[in-house]
Amino acid sequence: MPLDNPHASNVLFGLEVSLTGMVNVMVLETDLHLNVRHPRHDAQAVNKLLVDARKYLERSGDQVTKISIVSICSDQM
Repeated sequence: MPLDNPHASNVLFGLEVSLTGMVNVMVLETDLHLNVRHPRHDAQAVNKLLVDARKYLERSGDQVTKISIVSICSDQM
């Protein structure tokens, strides 16, 4: 089941391990600027990506318990 959002450029799956346990993590790469101070930050597009990520979590059951979103923009501030 894919995450349907035009700004989700790549999705990776991994595990986050701690002394108390382990969780399934989806790492979502995006072409959006996540820093609100960046001049090209698009709050509406970022909010839509967050809504879509939460919907994905709801549909995934226990397959994915956490999503990390990472910007792949090269001109971060």
